[in-house]
Amino acid sequence: MAASICFDDSLWPLLVSRFEGQVSDEAYEEFLRQGELYLQRGEQYVSVHDMVRLSVPTTRQRQRQFEWRRQYDRLMREQLLGCAFIITSPLIRLTLSTVFHVMPLPTPYVAVQDMAQAVTWATSRLAEAGHSEAAARILRRFQP
Repeated sequence: MAASICFDDSLWPLLVSRFEGQVSDEAYEEFLRQGELYLQRGEQYVSVHDMVRLSVPTTRQRQRQFEWRRQYDRLMREQLLGCAFIITSPLIRLTLSTVFHVMPLPTPYVAVQDMAQAVTWATSRLAEAGHSEAAARILRRFQP
């Protein structure tokens, strides 16, 4: 599969982002632009980042992430109820830990091993924020 970042908002207010391979700087910029659009909806949501197939971001991409986070910190605090990261690679986990040490995420987050854990955590964040119906609808979609 070609390197890509795909968004799935079909179960909004759950946003799932899937990362595949080493994406180009241009694709990463598009990821940041799309993230801005979701924040500007003015609606609370939770996010799941599926990073199982992600290659380590480039130095430029990490730098842009810091710049973007500084710019959108306030909106993230207001709109993003939490973020679950699906990570199986020790190197990606270390990279993420380093990034969050330098610039803590302005919203609760968790690193988990699979989608089931991510969705369970994310829907609990929704329910805690008063979005119980959405949380139940999302959980029904992920049940076997």
